[in-house]
Amino acid sequence: MSPKIKVFLIYGVCFTILFLVSRFFVTQFVEQGFLSTFIPLGIAMVVAPKPHIEETEQGREYGLKSIFLKKPFKL
Repeated sequence: MSPKIKVFLIYGVCFTILFLVSRFFVTQFVEQGFLSTFIPLGIAMVVAPKPHIEETEQGREYGLKSIFLKKPFKL
């Protein structure tokens, strides 16, 4: 499996897990409706690690960049 596919699969899984967990907690405090979908969506978009592609002399390096880490996590 290529590193590019791994990065986007990890990103998708992390985003989905963060969305479902935050939706569970938000629905405990907010009724089902508009806000119970868009608040967890915003939380997952901000917290999920983003794909990061860096051009080097050896070629492209793929990784994930998070708001909690200064350097990207390379795969």
